[in-house]
Amino acid sequence: MDQPGSPPPIIRLGSTHRHAALRLLVHVFDRDPAWRRIIRWAPARALVLRVYYRRAMRVALAEGRVDLITGPTGTPLALALWFHPHPSSGAADVWHLEAIVVAEAARGRGLGGHLIRHALADIDAAGAIATLDASTPDSQRLYERLGFTPVGPVPPWPWPRDLRMRREARATGAETAAP
Repeated sequence: MDQPGSPPPIIRLGSTHRHAALRLLVHVFDRDPAWRRIIRWAPARALVLRVYYRRAMRVALAEGRVDLITGPTGTPLALALWFHPHPSSGAADVWHLEAIVVAEAARGRGLGGHLIRHALADIDAAGAIATLDASTPDSQRLYERLGFTPVGPVPPWPWPRDLRMRREARATGAETAAP
């Protein structure tokens, strides 16, 4: 059992939570400003999100990682989906945070930052670079606190708020930015 005030345990996504994790992704991203700009009609957006995140989860499970925090009943509260494409010879080792979501009822508890810091510890230990796309000013501020810096708009979308961000590898043992 967790001690009060201690960070919740993070588990790797397994088959037990896969459907509930997909529902959480779709539910949260259905309200995301970037997705609302791309697909304005809600029924079509929900369908596209289900198809897209089902595939993204499959790719992350095969070539990356899916980290999960569950509640006391096993319901997913927060999830981070990372892609790790195999670099070609001589290319930088890069991990890309494709999605991070926190259930509405669990927001404000630092779960998103906890998931990112957990993965960054492993990414730093491997000497790799981390990238992500920020779709809101609030998410950009969180990512900056974790050491990410803006590198430009997310291609091919020209919306000024959607920023590609990057965090260079840090030496093993270097402290990750505080929450």
